[in-house]
Amino acid sequence: MERARRATPIASELLDGFRALVVNGPRQSGKSTLLRQLQSDRGGLVANLDDPAMLGAATSDPIGFLDSLPTGVAIDEFQRGGPQLLLALKMRLDASRDVGQYVLAGSTRFLSMRHIGETLTGRIGITELLPLSAGEIRGRREDFVDRAFAGGLLDHRAEALTRTDYAQAVTVGGFPEVALGPATTRFRSSWCDSYLRTVTAVANVEQVAEIRRPQLIAGLVEQLAARSSGEVVVADLARELNAGAQLVTSYLDVLATLYLIRLLPAWTTSRINRSKRRPVVHMIDSALAAHLVGETVDDLARPGSRWFGPLLESYVVGEIAKQAAWAERPVALSHYRDRDQREVDLVLERGREVVAVEVKATSTPAASHARHLAYLRDRIGDRFRGGIVLHTGNQRVPLGDRLCAVPVSSLWA
Repeated sequence: MERARRATPIASELLDGFRALVVNGPRQSGKSTLLRQLQSDRGGLVANLDDPAMLGAATSDPIGFLDSLPTGVAIDEFQRGGPQLLLALKMRLDASRDVGQYVLAGSTRFLSMRHIGETLTGRIGITELLPLSAGEIRGRREDFVDRAFAGGLLDHRAEALTRTDYAQAVTVGGFPEVALGPATTRFRSSWCDSYLRTVTAVANVEQVAEIRRPQLIAGLVEQLAARSSGEVVVADLARELNAGAQLVTSYLDVLATLYLIRLLPAWTTSRINRSKRRPVVHMIDSALAAHLVGETVDDLARPGSRWFGPLLESYVVGEIAKQAAWAERPVALSHYRDRDQREVDLVLERGREVVAVEVKATSTPAASHARHLAYLRDRIGDRFRGGIVLHTGNQRVPLGDRLCAVPVSSLWA
């Protein structure tokens, strides 16, 4: 799989510099495959805490459990071991500065779990393994993020796709079992339903938080899917769910920790002081979002579909987030919306450099689609590296100083 070939060198590089490596990501995103490939190359063991015997040993005697494992071991589903295993690991890492001692994989952002105060700062490298990207599914290496900062998007020919092709990409998403499995609506719907039931099960959710109203989790996920690409207004969610705002806020954090949703923070700068502070919500994978709102490929492809635009935006944000995870330099993702109703779907920040992206569900890009990109350009000056309108047509069009329109398929060109 292309994912294993690309992610393994990144993991190996981090292990050469850190005492331990943490691989975070959603369930079924390919972490176990990565661990097997990595350990095969390194000649190391994989211990999986989904195994009841392993988990029992890790929770009953965490120090003894770590002592029984060889150097360079990978521990899958590490979060199941809880805070005591993490503290035992900290003791081991503090006792030796040798690099590459452990590889830890988890289906939650387990370093933010309740009861865990130790972050292992300075001892660990962290990488994220998200579902397969469009390029990985197609066997192509993507460099859209780097090209966006370099200003070279108009020089590359993109794949010509139809609205139906994009609807297909959105409903397939990136989870390997869906993207590479049977291409039927029945299978995809069944898989998404099973996945959501499993991840939101009380036993899994309680790994990261005490849940007073477990039935609220599934309802909140449905509400958020229906608000894909929209701002999170906690008061509205609380009213719909008949729950307190504080409880809803805490459960939003739980869903983000479980890798079910991505909360895209608001972007601001000292030169722009009218930004709102609400995040925008996206499901971690567009296939889950499409399933939750009941949309099939044919539904989304139909002209006038109310869901095509929001779900396409979520799909694009997810694809760019995947590329940011393997970028040479850290890239922060956010959105911009102000009180004057100016909106930019995605702001990429690398150091002081900024790239802004608008996603438009149109095959005919126009200069008006870039007006909010131009606003950011004019306000931040030289920091602005480029503004990009991603659309569903096939044209590559310059739209002015550092602005252009290119097809969504440019993401994997």
